[in-house]
Amino acid sequence: MTKKDKQVLIEGLKKLSADVADIAALLEGTEAPAKTQDAPAKDPAPMPEKEAPAKVYTYEETRAILAEKSRTGFRAEVKAILTAHGVKQLSEVKDPEELAAIVAEAEVIGNG
Repeated sequence: MTKKDKQVLIEGLKKLSADVADIAALLEGTEAPAKTQDAPAKDPAPMPEKEAPAKVYTYEETRAILAEKSRTGFRAEVKAILTAHGVKQLSEVKDPEELAAIVAEAEVIGNG
């Protein structure tokens, strides 16, 4: 890659970064500062920190967690959690949010 190619790539990335900042500002409902051709791209304002999204559990991960709780003597509690969620078997649960809720309840078992 020649020096000229690198410079073109750098300029393109700077423009792309500025465009992304403008789009983010529009989505936030604020107006982006006016762009000038000669002005260097400014770093976008830091985004407010959001809560980390809840972990999405797969069926296999949830099954492993519940199996471990059952093996350590909490079989009745595991059954109670499943019953509370309206199912007899874990395989009946299809919603990832429901799996996360089941895991959250199961993690409390034996820790209290």
